Amino acid sequence: MPQLQIGHWNPFTVARREPDGYILEHPEATLRLPDKETSRTLEVGERLEAFVYIRHREGLAITLRRPYIDVERAAFVRVVEKKEGLGVFVDIGLDKDMLVSKDYLPPLKREWPAVGDRLLCRLKVSANQMVAVPVRRLALFDAVRAEEPLTVGETLTAYVVYHADEGLVLFTEAGHEIFVYRKHTRHARRLGEAVEVTITTKRDDLRYNGRLTKQKESMIDEDARRILDMLESEGRIPYTDRSDPEMIFSAFHMSKAAFKRALGRLYKAGYVELKDEETILKKECRSD
Repeated sequence: MPQLQIGHWNPFTVARREPDGYILEHPEATLRLPDKETSRTLEVGERLEAFVYIRHREGLAITLRRPYIDVERAAFVRVVEKKEGLGVFVDIGLDKDMLVSKDYLPPLKREWPAVGDRLLCRLKVSANQMVAVPVRRLALFDAVRAEEPLTVGETLTAYVVYHADEGLVLFTEAGHEIFVYRKHTRHARRLGEAVEVTITTKRDDLRYNGRLTKQKESMIDEDARRILDMLESEGRIPYTDRSDPEMIFSAFHMSKAAFKRALGRLYKAGYVELKDEETILKKECRSD
């Protein structure tokens, strides 16, 4: 006798038709299937598979619609509601949104997902409750594994899936993990937030290092990026357009003319304050 498995597809037999639905039977349960949960007419006696889930305060429910995630299958799902004291709710493709408990969210509220953010989740069933849980970092590649590698210099969209001590772990829908050090994040990022990231280092075909990219960074070339990297690390640098050419070359491996052009681009893009004896990264552009 097959055991009824919540969060899975289970075999049922159509027992009878009702005015606005069907009664389906399983050896361990008899459940009602509303008309809105199927896209076709069912025949009495027909055998089929239905997805079994838990509706809060209503108990077991079934559907013939395929949810975006289940107990075994993970995917990125969209946050549709934020509940203080509870967590956030995500759209899993059914008429019931699923809770991601605050127990699975960052301790800092500013890092909680906002409506519209996307979390890589699967379903979890325990004690007659069903919730959505973010995929653990060590299980990311069990959920989604990329087929094609990325290239250094490539810019793409990824989602924040984990806040580490030293930075952010991002993950793409295709299944690439990208680590961004905090000094390259500039401000706090939410779990599930979509960010534009540029690949800086390839560790293997699935794991990379990157830096977050702002829209105005399209104004920044390689020379300006080199200066900005030092500013993001130090906050300020003892170099200006008046500095000695040899000092500039020693620090940045570029001519004074190239340095002045790059510094000008950073200034026009709003990244820096120019002082007589130093260049300072603006406060709003600094790392956390």
